[in-house]
Amino acid sequence: MKPFQRVLGYVKQEYRAVILSILFAVLTVTLFALSLAAVLPLMKVMIGEEGLHGWIYRAIIKDRSGIRFMDVPLGENIVAKDDDKPRQPKLRIRSIENNSPAAGIGLKQLDVILAVILENEENNQTQAVVIPNRNALLEKITQAPADSSIQLKIEHDDGSTETVQFTIESKPFYTRAAHWLLSFVPPMQQFESKEELRTFKRDCIVKLILLMLIATIARCLFRFLQEYLVRKLSYRSIMRFRRDAYTNAIRMPLLHYSTQGVADTMSRFIQDSNRIHTGITTLLGKVVREPFTMISLAVLAFAINAKITLFVMMGAPIAGFVISQLGRKMKKASKKTLENWSRMLGRLQESLQGIHIVKGYHQESQEEHIFEKINKRLIKQQIRMAKINAASGPLLEALGMIAACSAMIAASYYLAGDKMETSDFFTLVLLLGAMAESGRKLGNVFPRLQAANAAAERMCYLLDVPAEEEMKGAKELGRLREGLAMRGVSFTYPEQLEPALSGIDLEVKAGQTIAIVGPNGSGKTTLVSLIPRFYQPDGGVVLIDGQDIAQVTLASLREQIGIVTQQTIIFNDTVGANIAYANPTVSREEVNEAAKRAYAHEFIEQLPHGYDTIVGEQGTKLSGGQLQRLTIARAILRDPAILIFDEATSQIDSDSEAKIQKAILDFAQGRTSFIIAHRLSTIIHADRIVVLEAGRIAATGTHEELIIRCRLYRQLYEMQFAGQ
Repeated sequence: MKPFQRVLGYVKQEYRAVILSILFAVLTVTLFALSLAAVLPLMKVMIGEEGLHGWIYRAIIKDRSGIRFMDVPLGENIVAKDDDKPRQPKLRIRSIENNSPAAGIGLKQLDVILAVILENEENNQTQAVVIPNRNALLEKITQAPADSSIQLKIEHDDGSTETVQFTIESKPFYTRAAHWLLSFVPPMQQFESKEELRTFKRDCIVKLILLMLIATIARCLFRFLQEYLVRKLSYRSIMRFRRDAYTNAIRMPLLHYSTQGVADTMSRFIQDSNRIHTGITTLLGKVVREPFTMISLAVLAFAINAKITLFVMMGAPIAGFVISQLGRKMKKASKKTLENWSRMLGRLQESLQGIHIVKGYHQESQEEHIFEKINKRLIKQQIRMAKINAASGPLLEALGMIAACSAMIAASYYLAGDKMETSDFFTLVLLLGAMAESGRKLGNVFPRLQAANAAAERMCYLLDVPAEEEMKGAKELGRLREGLAMRGVSFTYPEQLEPALSGIDLEVKAGQTIAIVGPNGSGKTTLVSLIPRFYQPDGGVVLIDGQDIAQVTLASLREQIGIVTQQTIIFNDTVGANIAYANPTVSREEVNEAAKRAYAHEFIEQLPHGYDTIVGEQGTKLSGGQLQRLTIARAILRDPAILIFDEATSQIDSDSEAKIQKAILDFAQGRTSFIIAHRLSTIIHADRIVVLEAGRIAATGTHEELIIRCRLYRQLYEMQFAGQ
């Protein structure tokens, strides 16, 4: 999970939101647990006849003395047939806990408490309290001071009576909270009629339900705040993560994109970052909320019956093992899915950007076939992920049901053996069921986190790929004055056996125009790509004014280079912004002047909004020749010392070609220019022509010299230039 942990470093920057979200999660879980816990007092009122006071008093006495009293059995506190008054139930002992203050003093199961005898602290006299009201007896024992001596007058099954004495312990920590809760409920009294009993129960139930409603509304509010904060901080964290990844991505060597492709990088920014977002929201959502829920419910369940709760929780290690296995499978499937997504995105990009070629050569069916193969590989991995996701819930639900059923069977024996009250039984089942539901929700957490980890691993790759290197202490390169030289330069693309360039030696004086020609694949574009350091040579050096460009800053090198490529690169922005891309601070007048020199001004004025016209994605609103003239205007505006034209006139229509050639020749005056072209009109006036063959320089010279002494140049001329 190390890649995902790196992503969490961005989440830490939102630490205030993280703390608040955890706080809201705890409040949400606490209110949820209290809502479920309220079921027990509600059932005490609905099922039993003693009310909340008797139940809470019995709980406090059990913790203070170890005496567990019975609740009121159904039918015991009912209205008699003859006087319409409810009978008063007896205060009967259910059991005595071992090692408790009341253990070993003669109390037995089913003994009845007749009276409570307490010491009077003022005169050290004892006072017998014989109260027929069961709750009054319980309250008297509850209110006894800590470490005070207490005597109980008891009646055994055989009718005999006995008085026992013991020292009662201090009050448990929850006593104040319990009394606060009782303040909302009418106190138990000696009901005079059946109607009073009904009214009492109704008032208790209404108040408990209102408390549950208030807790639910507050819980929903806290959950909204928690989920909103989690999603907000997740989006902000991903934004910063993408920003840093993009910052490094645009600074990675061009060789990376030559080998890996652009689509794979785009897929990492789109699909992978979405998976990471899901992982963050899951981590700060379910991973925070559900464990807290399970813990709080477990505490309540332990308070009711520790043995049964512990028995249910023994299934947790099995569930953890199942989740871990599913998570490993999910990470593997997720990584393959993301890789197939990048392949699909790459094919979509190629086919849709080249839609004219696809249609022109009537290859729609071929593209459909290729896309179908990629799509099937993708869906295969997606189905595998779906299977893992689908399996996690039912597996954990089945394990939870097995544990819950086992717990209910065990609880039924407790209930049948008079060791558990009916209300406790139903409440325990409810709590354990809620715990199982929280466990089920956690079932897909680990697989999701593993999927996010796989995505983070791919995204972190963009951070880890070394950016274009600058030597420590790199110098600023001044504007070219003397010339450029290549000495013993060689270069081989990764995973290629044959070098693209080998043993290149070339001297170019400042202000010269050098034309580079050769068959396809001879290394022309690779050669000029070494000048701006798009690629680093494997051997040899490139020198500008005698200085190795590997030892200068990239900014000082590239600021004096203007490039016009065969593939016109236009952004979905205005015409003016595309021309000024190399120098956004220039004025509109300077942009207009550059456009005029590139013979682009004449068609720009005819556009709907002139220089403010949006050119569209990939410049779809303009023709190829118009787009190429915009790129030439962009290079002119940069005012570079070195010009690189890579098939710069290949998209120019014949009507504009002469003007464009004149603009290039005029602009090249006083600048060092490298021109790759197939048209004779482009290179015939070059100061020198370099002929490349299989990555080596076959010959150099003027057009007239090469026609006479270079067989390869003569063949190129006859095949490509003679018809012009």
